[in-house]
Amino acid sequence: MNVIGNFKILTVSKDIQGPYMKMKVTLSDGTSTIRFGLDEPTYENIKEIVSKNYFDSLAKGYRFELLPYYATYQEIDNSQSVFMGSIRCIQDNRAKNIQFQCTERFAGNLEWFKHAVYSTEDIKHLTLDGHDGHF
Repeated sequence: MNVIGNFKILTVSKDIQGPYMKMKVTLSDGTSTIRFGLDEPTYENIKEIVSKNYFDSLAKGYRFELLPYYATYQEIDNSQSVFMGSIRCIQDNRAKNIQFQCTERFAGNLEWFKHAVYSTEDIKHLTLDGHDGHF
């Protein structure tokens, strides 16, 4: 993976194609703005995070970044795997990492980034140009 830094979250929204995050991704050969499709449970968890002011309820200028990794563990009760993503909330000189539950599909998409994305060409199909103008 040639991701430089975290994925900068620009928007978390829904449209006719479904829920998504619009993110700025910086790779070793450049920066792209992509549409990263989300499943409904992960969308709800991320939307809740980016809708809050964590440090000061009146403060402006919050930024959110998706960290390009996930964690997983098995619940003792039912042996089901639980997947957790992480978003970094930044406001001025303060920052906080916030974990959220995500689906295996979302974790798999992050894994795809880790193992298959080396250049902006690899994510061209996720950019505005690759979406026939729908973003």
